[in-house]
Amino acid sequence: MLRRAAALARAHAPRRAVAAAPALALAPHRRVTSLASSQPAPPPPTDVSPQALLSYYAQAPTRTLTYPELTMYGPPPLDEPTLLHSAERTRRELLAGLARRVSQHLSLPYLPATNPSLAKVHQLYSSAFFNLSSIPEIKTLADNERLCKVMAQMVEEHRDNIPLLAKGFKESRKYLPDATITDFLDRAIRNRISLRLMAEQHLSLSAASLPFLRPADALPSPPSRVGILDLALKPYDLITNCAEYVSLLCESTYGVAPKYRIEGGSPDMTVGSIGSHLEYILTELLKNSFRATIEHNDLPHAHMLSSDFPEVLVTVSTVPGAMTIRIRDRGGGIPPENVYSVFSYAFTSVPALPDPDFDPDSPAAAYGGTANAGYYGGVGGGPQGGESALTTNVGTLAGLGFGLPLSRIYAGYFGGSLDLVSMYGWGTDVYCVMKTL
Repeated sequence: MLRRAAALARAHAPRRAVAAAPALALAPHRRVTSLASSQPAPPPPTDVSPQALLSYYAQAPTRTLTYPELTMYGPPPLDEPTLLHSAERTRRELLAGLARRVSQHLSLPYLPATNPSLAKVHQLYSSAFFNLSSIPEIKTLADNERLCKVMAQMVEEHRDNIPLLAKGFKESRKYLPDATITDFLDRAIRNRISLRLMAEQHLSLSAASLPFLRPADALPSPPSRVGILDLALKPYDLITNCAEYVSLLCESTYGVAPKYRIEGGSPDMTVGSIGSHLEYILTELLKNSFRATIEHNDLPHAHMLSSDFPEVLVTVSTVPGAMTIRIRDRGGGIPPENVYSVFSYAFTSVPALPDPDFDPDSPAAAYGGTANAGYYGGVGGGPQGGESALTTNVGTLAGLGFGLPLSRIYAGYFGGSLDLVSMYGWGTDVYCVMKTL
């Protein structure tokens, strides 16, 4: 333990601050023009134990990322100094975010904290913090490769955190007020989004830049991305992919799925956004609309066809800096007594909480998460509880009740919003506003 503490102390000893280098030509590599706003906080003390290091970083401020911060280095490939600056900045901010997560879990009362699912999440964050804290200041490409290896492992190991939190708080509800659970989950999920964005952004920038920094490697084509930020995202394509997946899920659950139609804008229009976030939101909203349409218009039988149900209408509108997507269904709307509860955690019309297999929040390199994204759902109904869930071998149509609150957090992360208007007895309109570039 003493040797580990000494190693951590050496890794975090004071070092010379990163200086902004003179501007270089933007081709073929990119350099950020001003680094003043991203300078790290003063380094921790020289003689520190692992717990003291955790306490130090837990006091560091954490913040929500913005699009300008994601694009501050410009599109890849980055030159070596800029890539290393991105790596060191990411390392320090991840340490602060992970320390904050560990501290938040330690603040839970004894019984919830010892719940197996919540204890597992705490262990994952603690392990990630100490693995990352063993990496010293990033000065070389070899250091960057070590950092990327640790971050990639962290992203993979933490992909089940949201289902674990859902299961843990469901089992611990009697020990905590609803307001405490909501506050904990709001902060935990927003911080988790930030951690994944930071890690995956630098992993993507490194993957796109390293071939240019190694002449022996084949050079990839210049991407239309700045890390995980897609500057040429096609909303029509993403909506279609999500709707087709939800149709398959609905057919495997009920034997039939309603038709859908996309209107507004142009099928070829593009926006700058994070596709994995929008994919998750769309999948959840479409699952709710498809399911409500089927159930409100009587359960299907062997002779019912898609044309027997009202279609689900998706409308897309863009203005500079924002995109609005409206999803309109004729699924009967939401009972008035439940309208103000649908954005509460674990509120679902399905009377069960299945044991989840994976986290829907897994932003993949090529928006391949629809198979994983369709996990939470449920509009209407009442608080969770019961014995069954809408689950098939294709996926889960509804069950945990995290779909809408989690979607609202994703939409609001960069300043957007998610709201709904219900006409009870007829249907529901859901409006998702996403900030774009």
